[in-house]
Amino acid sequence: MIRLEICANGIKSLQNAMDGCAQCVELCECLEVGGVTPSFGTLAKAIDISFIPIRVLIRPRPGNYIYDEDEVEMMKTDIMLCKKLGFEGVVIGALNDKGELDIEAIKVLMEAGEGLKFTFHRAIDACVKPFEAVEKLIELGFDKILTSGGKPTALEGVPMIAEMQLRYGDKIGIMPGGGINLGNVKDILNMTGAVHCHASLAHWVPRFNEKLYPNQKDATGATMVWTESNKDLIYEMEKMLNPF
Repeated sequence: MIRLEICANGIKSLQNAMDGCAQCVELCECLEVGGVTPSFGTLAKAIDISFIPIRVLIRPRPGNYIYDEDEVEMMKTDIMLCKKLGFEGVVIGALNDKGELDIEAIKVLMEAGEGLKFTFHRAIDACVKPFEAVEKLIELGFDKILTSGGKPTALEGVPMIAEMQLRYGDKIGIMPGGGINLGNVKDILNMTGAVHCHASLAHWVPRFNEKLYPNQKDATGATMVWTESNKDLIYEMEKMLNPF
């Protein structure tokens, strides 16, 4: 069985993931910048309505994965909140200024979420020694790694993902993610041997009020449109991956 995780940027995307029969969700906000930690209101609503496992992205800002003490403290607080609310786990990552794992910061975050499950996010793709990093993450207790194989998309990163799966797939879940869609998902999984899959399957939301914003912007030039995960695409991918 292929475990399909939907990257849900908000409550509506979470609802669509559940309606589309996804097995689990990574909950975040602001996918246009790679995702950041959801608001407290989003977290509270999500834990109230969800009947599938959720892991919460813990990322305090866009940009690189090199965090100072204040940012680590913020992430620690967010993780403790996720634990208190009852989420399955969190999605974290931190690097030092050499592009290696920031072990000290990672340990602080894991201690804050003791008892939760941990996914290491695509900071692995910015890591200078990704295979050494995977070995360390296994040692630390992570059970999944989200990766595009060090490339912009998982399809381009197939060689590295396949090597990770070959070396470590029996010790940790190697989860391809990045540009995965209905047209390439089978090829990616077949070429890598992975049994986890991460996708957003998003579409532009049609209810942005075309009458008020015919150009999809307001008078200031601010965009009035956004994306959400698409229930029908999620269902189609789930049935494609797990037909029985």
